[in-house]
Parts: sequence; structure tokens; C-alpha cells
Amino acid sequence: MSERARRTLTLCAVTVAVSAAVASAAPTLLVPRYPPGVFGVLVGLKLFFSTATLTSLCALLVTHARLYRDVPTPFARGLLLFTLAFLLYAATSNPLLPLLFGFGPPDPIGAFTFLPDLFACLAALTLYHQSAT
Repeated sequence: MSERARRTLTLCAVTVAVSAAVASAAPTLLVPRYPPGVFGVLVGLKLFFSTATLTSLCALLVTHARLYRDVPTPFARGLLLFTLAFLLYAATSNPLLPLLFGFGPPDPIGAFTFLPDLFACLAALTLYHQSAT
């Protein structure tokens, strides 16, 4: 297995572990009790995938910052800014953010609550794999 593949698999394992820990601990520590049923499951899935995206984007931001430090080109700066903007999206789409700032729990949206975060997570992991050198 190549070094690049090993690092990507390590990031995936850390991302899943952190996301699972946050998603399982949040209902008892930070998040008010959600009603049982589909809504609680959807919020849990959104919390898991948005935390996974946030975790993988933090690793990607470090990778792109190192790249920009080594090769300060406009392309590398663009990657760094893209990653930072994507990281802000992930942070603001996390259901914990409104609760940490004192707002109430999110309103039910439906089955598509977590799908954007799932695809953003996959995009971030793919971008990390392609950027790792």
C-alpha cells in the first residue's frame, strides 16, 4: 500500500471515529432531546456527516497550507481559499452550531437533511486524496 493511500485511509478512520463520537455524545450532552422517530435519526445523520466533512476539511486545510508554504503560487492560494470556504460551509451546516450560539434545535426538513453533507464529505475526502503528495 502506498504512503498516500495509507494516509487517506487513516484520515477516513479518524473522520469516522470523531464523527461517531460527536454524533453519539451530542444527544446526551449538548443537544436537547429530539422526538423519537425519523426526525431524530435524520438530525443524527446530519450531525455525523457534517462533522465528518469538518474533520476531513481540517486535514485538507493543513495539507493546502503546507503546499502554499512550499509553493506560493496563485493556484495553491486558490486551493487554500477554496478549502477555507468549504470548511466554513461545513462548520455552519453542522446542527450543533445554532445550539452552541443559543438558538433552538433545527426544524424538521425531511429526508434530504443530511444528503448535502454526505456528498460534501465525499468531495472533501476525494480532494484530500488527490492533494496528498
